[in-house]
Amino acid sequence: MSNEIQITTQGGERWDNIAVSAYGDPAKMNAILAANPGVPPYDILPEGIVINIPIIEAAEVKTNAEQLPPWKR
Repeated sequence: MSNEIQITTQGGERWDNIAVSAYGDPAKMNAILAANPGVPPYDILPEGIVINIPIIEAAEVKTNAEQLPPWKR
């Protein structure tokens, strides 16, 4: 079993948007960047680039709601 999945970019996607889609957290884009050393760190990704998305254990991924204090959830 692989520890990552692959997606193909659509025109106009950004690393942070991909991180939000994959993990619910734009800060996790660094994990995606690290898994794709051969892809230049474009601000806006061109269409058709295959991107590796590392699988992160659920306990490692906190959604924005989990990061808020209880009274703001």
